[in-house]
Amino acid sequence: MASCFQDVPWKLYSSRMISAWGDRMWMFAVGLFMVELSPSGSLKWPAIYGLTKSLAVVILGSSIGRWIDRTSRWNAAHISLAAQNVLVVICAVCVAVTFYFKERLVAEADGWGLTAACSVIVILGTLAHLASVATSIAVFKDWIVIIAGGDSQTLARMNSTCRSIDLATNMIAPIAVGQVMYFLSHIVAAVTIASWNVLSFFIEGFLLWRIYKEFPNLAVKTSTREKQPLQVLESGEKDLEPGDQPTADDATVKIDSGKGFFAKRFGGFLKSWKIYFSHEVRNAGIGLACLYMTVLGFDSITMGYAYSQGVPESILGILLAVGAAVGLLGSVVFPFLVRCMGVERTGLYGFALEIACLTLCVASVWAPGTPFDPASVSISNLDNPFALKNSSRNSTAGSYEDGPESYTSVILLMAGIILARFGLWVADLSVNQVLQQVDDQIRGSINGVQSSMNMIFDTAKFLLVIACPWPQTFGILVCISFSAICAGWSFFASYSFKKRGHLLPFHGVIDNIPPEEIHQISVDLKNEKPDENTVVRRNNIIPSSPETKHDNSSS
Repeated sequence: MASCFQDVPWKLYSSRMISAWGDRMWMFAVGLFMVELSPSGSLKWPAIYGLTKSLAVVILGSSIGRWIDRTSRWNAAHISLAAQNVLVVICAVCVAVTFYFKERLVAEADGWGLTAACSVIVILGTLAHLASVATSIAVFKDWIVIIAGGDSQTLARMNSTCRSIDLATNMIAPIAVGQVMYFLSHIVAAVTIASWNVLSFFIEGFLLWRIYKEFPNLAVKTSTREKQPLQVLESGEKDLEPGDQPTADDATVKIDSGKGFFAKRFGGFLKSWKIYFSHEVRNAGIGLACLYMTVLGFDSITMGYAYSQGVPESILGILLAVGAAVGLLGSVVFPFLVRCMGVERTGLYGFALEIACLTLCVASVWAPGTPFDPASVSISNLDNPFALKNSSRNSTAGSYEDGPESYTSVILLMAGIILARFGLWVADLSVNQVLQQVDDQIRGSINGVQSSMNMIFDTAKFLLVIACPWPQTFGILVCISFSAICAGWSFFASYSFKKRGHLLPFHGVIDNIPPEEIHQISVDLKNEKPDENTVVRRNNIIPSSPETKHDNSSS
């Protein structure tokens, strides 16, 4: 078993690197493809594509997870992998053909030919993204837990390595495909991505097959039942207690008794969400989802804001690389933190570090050079936000080329975002490991619903940006984002409190044993005579903490 385990990780990491490289190339290129295909380079089609992807994950994420739970591990992995690569190949070929016949499509039916082609690309790209979500859940949320053999520290190390590969490819792959698009053409870039996915499919499939054969436990899904079955209750029935733990097999929904196809599908949808919200990891997952409702990251919104405040493109590129390096450092340090403190305390420290760093971003809202001035946004500007002049009292009254009077505000903003990447990835890895360590029978459902939750909060962020799209109101978005991250800490802290029994940072878990067992042990200890066996039992069973020492002394 030891030699088998030592032989597995490099195959898993190689598969992750190949998959992440292809995903990052496609994610970077498809946005530029859509901009190039849009009339006059507008953002209409990129926005449609992004919104369609988010809504698809929100609606179908739970169903994907449920399908993974009900399918054998090998079938779930290779079907989702095949679907992902085939769809990306077809979509990339459609992009190449669309660029080749672009002029003819524009002239066809007053541009409706190009609209139809872009619609096909959006649909295929969305389906490919759903298949990518399925592959990620099947292999890197489920398989990796079995490969780790139930060892939390080993799982943390493997999660850290996979995330480091993700972050590294996120820095390098866009550069590579960007050079192909700039020096050659968009058609060549699309053909290159299609060719990569054809080649990577066979390599990834082979690596996953070897892992599956070398690790026999992957062929078995445990049938461990949780304490309490899940039920969707009719009106008049009581809700489940928060501590009740559901299983996929026990989950029963009244609507499943309907004979209609859509009724059964909707019943499965409800099952997954009920499982998620009845499980003890619910608050940890909501805490992670809160991290998605923020503009305090290196996305197009914040980068566009920084650019509007006089930060040139070259500096933005450097800041993006530095932020990625800080995030990579957090990913590397994560397994050492887990080994020293455990997953729950590591997550608490990750959230706390992120919040501490992001206080710089909140300070930037009122620092010298800030454009924050919501009062300058009048009703007359709502129809044409681009006509709004920078009338902030703190910012420059001149043109954009002159730059702001002071760069203090934007420096604080970017410094806070960069430093917060360390805590962000520590918190992210902590919550994801918590979500991985649920029962085999519901791991897919839990992580599928989590993907939907993440996209719900991400969509809420974009709606907030649409409501406050001006630089003068960006400070409002910063404050809302900071509040969302603080709420994320609160949700994770409530999970940690239930798990550990307290929130003290320098104490270990005092409730590894269920409360009812602790109570029974206490009763037994009081009834037994204080002989040598009792002393040994106290030392071996009851954790050392101020509370237990007090109990022992009183008894």
